[in-house]
Amino acid sequence: MSEEQINLADLQDGVARAARPRQRERHSCREPGCPRTFVYVKCWLDHEITEHGLDFGEQNQQEESTSKPPPCDYKKQHTEARLSFGLLLEDMLDAIREGDGERLMRLYRVALLYYHAYGHTQYSYSTLLLTVQLNAVLTPAMAHRLTWNRFYNGKGGKGKNIPLDLHLEHMNNFLKSFLKGLGPNLTERSANRISRSLGCLKDILQRTDEELGVLTPSGYHHKGNLTQNIHSLVAVIREADLFTYTPGRAFSAFPAFSRNLFAKIKFDKMWDWIKDRLKLWAPRYF
Repeated sequence: MSEEQINLADLQDGVARAARPRQRERHSCREPGCPRTFVYVKCWLDHEITEHGLDFGEQNQQEESTSKPPPCDYKKQHTEARLSFGLLLEDMLDAIREGDGERLMRLYRVALLYYHAYGHTQYSYSTLLLTVQLNAVLTPAMAHRLTWNRFYNGKGGKGKNIPLDLHLEHMNNFLKSFLKGLGPNLTERSANRISRSLGCLKDILQRTDEELGVLTPSGYHHKGNLTQNIHSLVAVIREADLFTYTPGRAFSAFPAFSRNLFAKIKFDKMWDWIKDRLKLWAPRYF
């Protein structure tokens, strides 16, 4: 058995173990000689009271603890949810700027949960396939290239990387400028010839500009100073006291917003979905 098959088998075994139902704790009747056992605490306590007259006061304590759940502060939960999701997005952008492919792959696994929770099936499919390819399908060398060869830095410097697909869009825009210049002489053959020599053409133009001292715009979109906006936002948050627990608060647009953004996930169904995808991919890749 090859190393890739062993890795895929380990992955399938891990999914199967996680999908097994959790063993519930069983409670034995405390009456001497009674062999009955119960899974649910209420049935256990009712049996002891009705059948044996055993009352340890636990049922009343349980009813008091579960009858009145503490009121929620939905404003605070909404604020915490927005903050956590915003930090995830900022972490992804920072990983791209720094060219940290390993960190970006870890964040993609977190993004997979969001995709699955909110019904983005195509993104879920592609992200899971990427994870399986990196950990079980590809050779170590190919997995390394797939992890790290996804950024582009044209001018050097720390924190100056951009996504590789954004660089491809820039190259497409550069190609269109040549095709537009052909006018009525544009043919499939000429377009193919220009596209194949696009890298050389760009190098020639760049060196010519450097020799002539022509300054080319960097393409960076400068942003306005956000300091005043940030101070205003902080003042609003402090005035509303959004990070202090105040029972009963809620936004009118989000009356019962939970800070757990993964609350929609049914993990047993998600495990079934993962196993179905692994079965689908197994004959294709092995």
